[in-house]
Amino acid sequence: MSGTLVSRPAPASDYEALIEFLYLTPVGILKFRPDGTVAMANPAAAQLLMPLAGDGDLADIYRLFSRVAPDLRGRVERFRAPAGQICDQMQLPVPGTGTVLTLGINKIDPDTLMAVVQDISRAIEQENRIRDDQQRFRAIFENVRDYAIFTVGMDGRVEEWNRSLNRLGGWEAADVAGKPIGVFFPPGEASQQCGAALLGRACRHGTAEFEGWGVRKDGSTFWGNTVATALPDREGRASGYVLVTRDLTERKQMEDRLVVLATTDPLTGARNRRAGEARLQEEFLRWQRYGRVFTVLMIDCDHFKAINDTWGHDAGDDVLVALVRICHETLREADVTIRWGGEEFLVLLPETGREAALAVADRLRVAIGAAKVQRDGQVIAATVSVGVAEAGEADRGADDAVRRVDQALYRAKRSGRNRVVAG
Repeated sequence: MSGTLVSRPAPASDYEALIEFLYLTPVGILKFRPDGTVAMANPAAAQLLMPLAGDGDLADIYRLFSRVAPDLRGRVERFRAPAGQICDQMQLPVPGTGTVLTLGINKIDPDTLMAVVQDISRAIEQENRIRDDQQRFRAIFENVRDYAIFTVGMDGRVEEWNRSLNRLGGWEAADVAGKPIGVFFPPGEASQQCGAALLGRACRHGTAEFEGWGVRKDGSTFWGNTVATALPDREGRASGYVLVTRDLTERKQMEDRLVVLATTDPLTGARNRRAGEARLQEEFLRWQRYGRVFTVLMIDCDHFKAINDTWGHDAGDDVLVALVRICHETLREADVTIRWGGEEFLVLLPETGREAALAVADRLRVAIGAAKVQRDGQVIAATVSVGVAEAGEADRGADDAVRRVDQALYRAKRSGRNRVVAG
């Protein structure tokens, strides 16, 4: 018997374990002969095949599958090998039930075949749902008009994008594919760092938001809102990002207009008193905390009532408009001109001490006195009196500085007008 393998019968305990396994497994298992006679079927097979049997007869596998696999007998007969796989995972929709089965058949020996039957209805339903969701997402991704959507890898470079990226910024695929997201921000180190900082926050917190200036392909800028969301891998770590950007330029412009309306005197373009008081308080707190010196001027148009009485109120308005225009042309961008009331204007000079402020006040006085306002072919000349007061240790609040500059203005008017007096 040398060189001959002899198979021994399995112990009774092993055989019983095998039978128990066949009966408990949720997969349908059938043993049948080449003529279709079913020799054994576990309970799962009986349950899965009952809708096909109709009359409950599971004795003939070919008759069982005649409606869904009419060529099953032919498949078995055409398989000439003594053993092997005849078919694997053949999908069989069960008529009128919505159930989909898979059938696999293996030939064990010339007289024995095994069939494995599984219900994959739930898996197919889930696959269909995933496919439908993907199609819906793709439709949204490609056709949403108000938002540009694009994905970014962990290296911060653009991977996929939708067509709204073209509508938003004129970008084409070749312009952005593989490029760092800094391409969407204005030139400059600070702007370029915005993209990296946004992704960093999204990586740490799951999502992050940025609102600020973006750049289009042609170099023009827009005010946008971008939300970055980290895409987790199976371990929950960020594997990339999806970014959604919306152009908010119109909203930003409207907000800016509302701010201007809320803070600006409609006649002259100077800050209105409410906004001016808030700005003055900010400057006083800065001086109080950090010692940042500032000075205020109080300007009053001399003999303004006479101008109104002689030339009319429209002419008086023209004089005030000219006064503020000269202030804007003469002063620094950081300086603030405020219409304090009527023909009185307060000028805030940050980072300016008393002596420098006196020189600024006199330049304004001379420039305003030299201006000639044209009205109905006539020239209206106007002068101003100016009070000057630097914030000091005795001031308990911004109101104290304003009170002192008002007193200085009063002395300038009492002493002859068209002059500058420090308080």
